[in-house]
Amino acid sequence: MKKKIKSNVWHCQLDKKEFVMKKYDNLAVAKKVKAIHESLADIQFPHTLSEVKLEDKNILIQPWIKNARAFNYQSRLDRTNSLAILHQLHQTGEKIDWSKEEFRLPTYDLRLKWQERLQKFMLHYTQVSVYLGADNCNQLILYAQEALAGFKHLEPLKSEKTLLHGDIVHHNFLKSSNGKNILIDFDLASYGHPEEELIMWMHRVLPNVNYNLNALLREQPSLKRVPETYLQTLRFPNELLREWMYVKNVITERQQAFVEELISFTEVALSSWPKLWYDCGK
Repeated sequence: MKKKIKSNVWHCQLDKKEFVMKKYDNLAVAKKVKAIHESLADIQFPHTLSEVKLEDKNILIQPWIKNARAFNYQSRLDRTNSLAILHQLHQTGEKIDWSKEEFRLPTYDLRLKWQERLQKFMLHYTQVSVYLGADNCNQLILYAQEALAGFKHLEPLKSEKTLLHGDIVHHNFLKSSNGKNILIDFDLASYGHPEEELIMWMHRVLPNVNYNLNALLREQPSLKRVPETYLQTLRFPNELLREWMYVKNVITERQQAFVEELISFTEVALSSWPKLWYDCGK
């Protein structure tokens, strides 16, 4: 049995054993993901899949997690558990030297990542403005430019660099049927300061707590390890810019519904941004 999940991912069954087969265009990425899983298994990290194999050079085989559910960032428990997993992942740097060439981890640069995202958004300005309107597009660009300009006032992070997952969307955190929490899909894994990934996690979560930064910091005390001045990076409208880039990829019959939801999401975010901007700098 072989069932396609994505263009390069299949759910397979052979002799009553179920597994996932993922094909990579880039062999280096496949080797990186395999090396990460093996190293995490060596130190008995509890939140990743075991028995990950690389076959035919660019095909990764890993166990199928039966009856698993994705985390939901609207749930306080799922927010807490996902953040705890990230902290544990970052702490593996105390046992593993993730800077080694064998892991092929690119260096994470938050400012560069966001500069590129803004540039891509601006390249698609005409297409996006048809749906979002010129005023809202210009507002997003202004927020992004001002937030990027603020980077020059930030003190360099002093924490030890470590493994960063790189794609902490909610559906990369899974709860198995036996209650085990698992982190999947290390394709975008990189090497950087843990605070940078915590900022990305906060970006993902804030829409689910009505952009109330103070409430989130009270709910998750471990976020206090992020330097207060570095919280200003939350001013960059990362989620909005990223989501609008998906519009061009959505199938035509689904595009209208997707755009309507995205417009509503954007309007709520933009109405919340002045207070979030203020809270980040308090």
